[in-house]
Amino acid sequence: MRNIYIILIVLLFFSCQDFVNETPKGNLIPKTVDDMGMILDAFDIFEPNAIAFGHGNQTLMTDDCKLPEDVASSANPAVVNSYTWAEHLFDVSKNDGNWEGFYHVIYLCNYILEKIDDAPEGSGEYSRDFVKGSALLNRAHSFFILVNLYAEHYDENTASTALGVPMPLESDINIKYGRVAVDEVYDRVLIDMKEAVKLLSNKSEYTFQATKPAALGLLSRFYLYQGEYKKAWQYADSVLQIVPELKDYNTIEQYESGQPDFGLDNWAPYSGWEKPDVIFYKGNSDLSSKYYLSDELMTLMDPTSDLRYQNFVTNYKYYSFVEDPNGYRYSDESDLNRGISLGEVYLTEAEAKLRDNNVEGALTALNELRANRYAAGTPDVTETNPDALLQIILDERRRETIFKGLRWFDLKRLNKDPKTAKTITHTLFGDTHTLEPGSRRYVLPIPRKVIELNSLIEQNPR
Repeated sequence: MRNIYIILIVLLFFSCQDFVNETPKGNLIPKTVDDMGMILDAFDIFEPNAIAFGHGNQTLMTDDCKLPEDVASSANPAVVNSYTWAEHLFDVSKNDGNWEGFYHVIYLCNYILEKIDDAPEGSGEYSRDFVKGSALLNRAHSFFILVNLYAEHYDENTASTALGVPMPLESDINIKYGRVAVDEVYDRVLIDMKEAVKLLSNKSEYTFQATKPAALGLLSRFYLYQGEYKKAWQYADSVLQIVPELKDYNTIEQYESGQPDFGLDNWAPYSGWEKPDVIFYKGNSDLSSKYYLSDELMTLMDPTSDLRYQNFVTNYKYYSFVEDPNGYRYSDESDLNRGISLGEVYLTEAEAKLRDNNVEGALTALNELRANRYAAGTPDVTETNPDALLQIILDERRRETIFKGLRWFDLKRLNKDPKTAKTITHTLFGDTHTLEPGSRRYVLPIPRKVIELNSLIEQNPR
């Protein structure tokens, strides 16, 4: 793995900004296929490059975590604003990390896609197909997360009129973009992902690199969100044909009983991209492990058999055996990947098969996951009532994806069905805040700094 500094003029807010044309000594303007490959591969665990950027703050908005008052008192105001679903999350002078981070990734990918077909090979360290496929997949992932953060959940009845997000497909910093419809963003994401599948290989050296299973996994999530359940489980199954083996959590042991912060045997170290079951790594940008599991989520976990609880949950303060009065938290040693992980794929297959009237297939996928997440001897799920089994699968999905950034999106899509819609309450500093199903607060506000710089972008009503 090599780390290099690459000079690209990045426009985050879609308006002209001054920049210096001189390239600093020792830096590189990417011209060859290898140069562009380095943009996608310059990963450092202590200073992650933009390509591995993963979304943040939404963990705080869900029913999965609670924010203790002593933590809130010293936190950035955006933390409290997120937890209470405030009208605006960031001050007008502040940047929104999600918006800034993903549009930076999109800029890099657009730059590569404009140059890659005509770029000279370089030394041949990177293949042209890998670089192009990686840029397509990372752009698709960025647009997909952005449209699910800053727009309504996809609904075929409204997707052609509901406002999505700006969709720049070129790297010209002088162009301003307004918002396009939700279905336009989804159409572009689908085009990019399907092209990426054709170009990428089954394996890579590192999980932050793009692969065919990563693209297939994102396709399975894409179709799950669209309600195209047959396609969702078919793409999930395609992933499992290539990457079938889940990590058996029965093989993990804590070095210090009850305190996972001190490390785990038969488990990768802190570096998130090295964790088992990671297919496509994206970092968590909100330090979500600093926040605590909600009481409701705790009731969904069985401390006697759930190995995720036994291995990763602790009620001790960081790196100590002093009991934490704020409750239980998920250790940094756990897998907090914000990209595509194998456990999600299994549960997408289970949910999508059930919704496609294949109860037996749903049970098979669910129990294959559970065999690797519960203590040996835990009975399989045998429920065949569709409504009851759906709730079991959704609860399992919630346990499997703790703090991985999916719960907010799941709440948005599940609120479309009265059977799975729910009201969330957060209490902080004596005030109770309520989020109803279908609330406008499920659509994040466009950063005010962005709108001030570009009048073409319309704000979301809150």
